[in-house]
Amino acid sequence: VITTQKINTTMTSITRRNYYVFPSSLAEQQACPSPPTLREVGGKALSLYEVSVDFPVPPGFVLTVAFFEPWIEQMKKTSCWNDYADRSVEGSVTRDDCDAIKEECKKNLTLHADQTEYLERAIKAAFGPEATATSNLGLVAVRSSSPEEDLAGSSFAGGYETSLGVTSDTLHHAIIDSFASLFDHRIHVYKIQHEMPTDNPSIAIIIQRQIASDVSGVGFSINPSNNAYDEIMISANFGLGESVVGGIITPDTYTVDRFIPQEPKIKTKKVAKKTSAIWLDTSSGGTRLEDNKDPTAQALTDQQILEVAKLIARVEEDRYDDVPVDTEWAYHDGKLYLLQARPVTTYIPLFPEMVTKRGGERKLYLDVMVMTQGFSDPLSPLGLDLWKTILARIKPTMSTEGEDGLMFNIHGRQYFNISNTLKMTGGDAMVNKTLRPYDRQIDRAFSSIDLKDYTPSHVPEGVKGILWKTLAQLWTMLPKVVQGLYHGEKVMAEYVEGSDAIIERCHSDNCSKDELFGEACEELISRFEEILPSLGGISAGLISRWRLHRIFGEGAHDNLISMCMDLRGNPTSEMGHFMVRLAKFPEIQETKTSEEFLQMLKNKSCSPEFMASYNDYLKEFGCRGIREIDAATPRTYENQGGLFETLKQIDIKNNQIINVRERRDKAYQELLQISKDVGKEKSFVHHAGIIQGLLGYREHPKYMLVVMIARMRRNAISIAEEWVRSGRLENVGQIFALTIDQISQAQMNSNMELLSLVKASMAPIENVSHIKNWPVLIDSRGKIIRGTRKDNTEAEEGTLLGDPISPGIVKGRAKILMSPYEKPLDSGEILVARFTEPSWTPLFINAAGVVMEVGGPMQHGAIIAREYGIPCVSGLDNATKLVKDGNLVEVDGSAGTVRIIDERNSADDIRN
Repeated sequence: VITTQKINTTMTSITRRNYYVFPSSLAEQQACPSPPTLREVGGKALSLYEVSVDFPVPPGFVLTVAFFEPWIEQMKKTSCWNDYADRSVEGSVTRDDCDAIKEECKKNLTLHADQTEYLERAIKAAFGPEATATSNLGLVAVRSSSPEEDLAGSSFAGGYETSLGVTSDTLHHAIIDSFASLFDHRIHVYKIQHEMPTDNPSIAIIIQRQIASDVSGVGFSINPSNNAYDEIMISANFGLGESVVGGIITPDTYTVDRFIPQEPKIKTKKVAKKTSAIWLDTSSGGTRLEDNKDPTAQALTDQQILEVAKLIARVEEDRYDDVPVDTEWAYHDGKLYLLQARPVTTYIPLFPEMVTKRGGERKLYLDVMVMTQGFSDPLSPLGLDLWKTILARIKPTMSTEGEDGLMFNIHGRQYFNISNTLKMTGGDAMVNKTLRPYDRQIDRAFSSIDLKDYTPSHVPEGVKGILWKTLAQLWTMLPKVVQGLYHGEKVMAEYVEGSDAIIERCHSDNCSKDELFGEACEELISRFEEILPSLGGISAGLISRWRLHRIFGEGAHDNLISMCMDLRGNPTSEMGHFMVRLAKFPEIQETKTSEEFLQMLKNKSCSPEFMASYNDYLKEFGCRGIREIDAATPRTYENQGGLFETLKQIDIKNNQIINVRERRDKAYQELLQISKDVGKEKSFVHHAGIIQGLLGYREHPKYMLVVMIARMRRNAISIAEEWVRSGRLENVGQIFALTIDQISQAQMNSNMELLSLVKASMAPIENVSHIKNWPVLIDSRGKIIRGTRKDNTEAEEGTLLGDPISPGIVKGRAKILMSPYEKPLDSGEILVARFTEPSWTPLFINAAGVVMEVGGPMQHGAIIAREYGIPCVSGLDNATKLVKDGNLVEVDGSAGTVRIIDERNSADDIRN
């Protein structure tokens, strides 16, 4: 059973009050010796109690957690609770187990004498001295307020029971129904999924005057469809709001723009056909469903839309410190009431440093990690510090950061400040010619906005001089670029010699204990800077590729891509070949489990030939791993059991490493024949040779960064181990919550306190840990910028449109993977993923095709697909949901389409 420790740390201790009444004046709340707490009344009731001071909230009261403790204790003595508790430990609770407890509640619970007295007192305090539980109650609404609900990131989304139009005759049953819903199976599943306790349930219940609404609905102070902080979204229907909340009709939807707070404007109105509405039965209680006489009539007048919007804005600003809120409201006889208000739990919160004031100039941010690396998780503080430091040295456009710089490196995330970039000399070209073509999804997003709306009125200090820094760097490379045009292989040989020397330095263990961490990092980065000009040798390969495109034109596009696959000097391609060679050894083929393999390594019972190859692989590629640009993530050499499992999955007889060479050679021969036909044979052979000899090295610098980061990781761990022994850190992993400078300072100052730095560094990252999919493009007022396809309507039924990445057509059964090793990818299957990064590379060996939601032609998955000759489509929104495991699909990497042929999860013969 999950313990209550996690939730207890966020709540104060329970007081013994059994009810609280609202609305109460501010003076009454301030005079209250013990105002209600979240644990005592739950988030929903606490919010109503607090907002009732300044807002038109219908009167009512909340029966607290303490009120229901006798019922909880009574239920815990039943056999059905014991069965539930036992199965909770086993993780085998069923719907029948939960229903049994609910039925026990409804059969045997009744109000005790003390509970009856508390209930009567609360009714009189809220509704007047004449009101009682048995007469003169009027109509009320009864709903839950769980202490576990409406926490940041937690909302049970209607899992608890709500009763409307409750009378004196039905009050007792309504309270029991709300209490019994505490044990609903949906609530149990939600708690398990969100690591909440299941062994100690608690609930409070709100009883509130029921408003006979003429019009009602919900309203968000943020636009949930695009996360815009300056757009209020309102949904409305006639009658009670239950028709809107319950989803039985499509309501009117209005959007109000409040970017200029003093001048809110209705931005959009979508008046729906509201076929029916739920009305309060004021004569006998309960509700009734009736057809609307005029379904297409606008539920709210324009004046009312703005009035509701102003109410919602006030709730956010006055009571929630500008945290977005979700509200329920209603009109009765022309008066607007606030029925509920709570924090929105599902939105993207920008870090405060990136937010601009409402009404001021807006900034536009591009998430570098999502765009270039393909993953959305934040880097560790040390990982980001190392990454940004290296990039700032080799890319001047990434050398300035902060509000006035070109970059925001903050709390594990890295953003391009597009707005500031636009004010840089040449900034327009950088955005439109470099960033936009990187990914068609990003290009579509940029096309949906006017960049003038995001261009600053002044030139920020951080962008001044960037152009000259860039030109200065290019100037240092110019001699090698010119030399590379005539002697490309000689220039690249200089780069290889220099990079090999850095790799040997990274593999050496002669790191002095007296050397500061920052100094060790600086040495590697400086040495890498020195060899960068030699990359100018690649220029000959780039020019040759351009020349061949000029010779053959678009008609030979696919063959030109195929001819550039599996080139010499590409580390990722070489890693694939190396893995296939290792997979063929008996030590892999004849060993069943990773445990057995690790024992063989420990006993030194592997053949000398295998160990030589295996050790060479670890030396060359053991530095790679999941999210490998982050120094905090383990490397392959640290998880050799995982390496075995990966090698074991490779189909050594039929894989893409074997197929890619055949495909490359075939493309070469076809292009050669075409060149003969047009009299360009000599030119083709010359340029093809240059491409095959040089162009593969374009991926080598990325590999070098990973090698250096792996070395820095080992250094950091060595330092951390000493600090753990001396009590300065609690565990080795905490060193990755520090920066380069902090580690160096702590090496020089043994009295420097580290744990407080760790806590402060990780707090902002942990606050947004519930966000799994960060947007690529977002502005400083939270608005997510998304593009839309203009060609969606042209797709045939069953065909999904994406972006062409790697040419070819293939059919296969789909395998949906959200992480690289959650399940095997068998040979011939189609890999379908949200994104991929270098740790996914081994899976491409078996993949017949690749489909990704995120990633342009220069993102890792796209590059590997082309290197291995795998048909690939990217930019396909929601591919991991639209395509199911086992679907037979056809991937056309040339056209950018994915066709679902059938949805059967079988192993039908797909050869044709």
